[in-house]
Amino acid sequence: MDDEKVTVRVNICGTEYPIQAEEEAEYIQRIAAYVDERMREVPVSVTMQSLTSVAVLTAIRIADELHKEREKRQEQVVSESMHDNRIADLIRRLDELLESSIPEQDDEHESHDRSC
Repeated sequence: MDDEKVTVRVNICGTEYPIQAEEEAEYIQRIAAYVDERMREVPVSVTMQSLTSVAVLTAIRIADELHKEREKRQEQVVSESMHDNRIADLIRRLDELLESSIPEQDDEHESHDRSC
């Protein structure tokens, strides 16, 4: 987008909130719908206490999801890096093998070739 803020009205747990953001309105609506869905998953016994308690528990659950996803991504980066290192090591070894398997021509052999 062009850094222009838009105000999007979203409904979470029956309350309407105006959200100012630079993202597309459809994106903000999807995020709000996700938060609303997650808040409604909190057990009924907690919802009897307060909306604040529900919001805090929901925030903890979403933060947990985010943290696990970041850990998974970091593990993938490390795994890919290790894989790249192994490939580089194999290429280096193949180069060494190729270099050591190329027969060196001696002077006697070269002169024999020239006389033919």
